[in-house]
Amino acid sequence: MMTDHIPTHHIRADLVLTVRPSPDAASDVAALGRRGVAAMAAPLMQATCLDAAKTAAGSPISLAGGLAGGLIFTSRHAILGFLGLFDGALPPAWASLPVFAVGRASGRVAREAGFVDVTVGTGGGAGLVPLILACRDLSRDPTGAPLLWPCAVHRGFDMQAALAPQIGVTMLPVYEMKPVPRVDDGALAALAEGRVGAVILMSARSARLFRDMLTRHDLEPRINGMALIAGSKGIAAAAGSGWSEEFVARRATRARLLAIAALFYHRRMTGR
Repeated sequence: MMTDHIPTHHIRADLVLTVRPSPDAASDVAALGRRGVAAMAAPLMQATCLDAAKTAAGSPISLAGGLAGGLIFTSRHAILGFLGLFDGALPPAWASLPVFAVGRASGRVAREAGFVDVTVGTGGGAGLVPLILACRDLSRDPTGAPLLWPCAVHRGFDMQAALAPQIGVTMLPVYEMKPVPRVDDGALAALAEGRVGAVILMSARSARLFRDMLTRHDLEPRINGMALIAGSKGIAAAAGSGWSEEFVARRATRARLLAIAALFYHRRMTGR
């Protein structure tokens, strides 16, 4: 297994595949295109907001506001799911609370939603932990109210455990990432033809879904002609064995993974 190092021998393939949910996958393709990389999107999951009434009824805090010391968003889907609890309009009681969001896209969505005190981190949920510990002024909240973490039903990182015991976190699932009913036909054709030279995987769940998809479509043998670009060692492990090469990012950020993909494409796919 290699880390952010791209050798230079040539392989016969001309596409980088990203499997993130829409619209993130399309954003990756556009970003790679600006780097001169031929890429294709094949989302394996789609975000579905949970029933707002049921979520509100089962919430451990009052959604009228006032019982949380701030919010943590580890996905922009969580922001949209949280807004769905209020019919899309953020109540003033929540707008001034400190917000900690992963990534610039989530930070932008949080500000557009009406939050005014937004701190943005990188590197997934784990990257937010030191920012929260450093930025959260406990004296601002003498009641010791916990931070609210609107999140997915399936989670790859435990924010409650990561911040305990210094800061309490209340978890509130507001959306679910569900497997798509059918993978894009163009992506399946590219995989079958051996045109995919590398796959970017940013979660352990997407890694497992990708391998399952290959198995269902009798494409498992294509693994030995593809390189894996993974966001962490755990994701690489979930992706299984048999890859032609594996590259694990030193930092689990989208920018780092796309940079590795661009290096791979230009040095391995085009021979430059």
